Amino acid sequence: AQLDNPENELVWYVMLRAVDQFHSEFRAYPGYFNDQVETDIVRLKVCVNKLLADWGCGPVIKDDFIHEMCRYGAAEVHSVAAYIGGCAAHEVIKIITGQYVPINNTHIYNAITATSATFSL
Repeated sequence: AQLDNPENELVWYVMLRAVDQFHSEFRAYPGYFNDQVETDIVRLKVCVNKLLADWGCGPVIKDDFIHEMCRYGAAEVHSVAAYIGGCAAHEVIKIITGQYVPINNTHIYNAITATSATFSL
């Protein structure tokens, strides 16, 4: 139901799952090699559509998201890595101390818009 809105943060979860499928199938990340970016866009779109079909969803992912995943070519942005590391540390402290409630299931951080969301999948 969350995927009905194409701007929902859950789109990035779908994209990351599709990238994992892409890597399993082609043994490289989409956009990793500069000369194969256009080919990888088509391949990743096939992976996204296959994943959504397996889940019983229609093609709700905009092409902009697929292009963005191929554009960055599996690079790791330091500020995003620092944010995710801080979130993980915060959750470990919650678990160890027994204070507060840890995140239930999936937390998605969108560094493009500086927003985050938590989903129970």
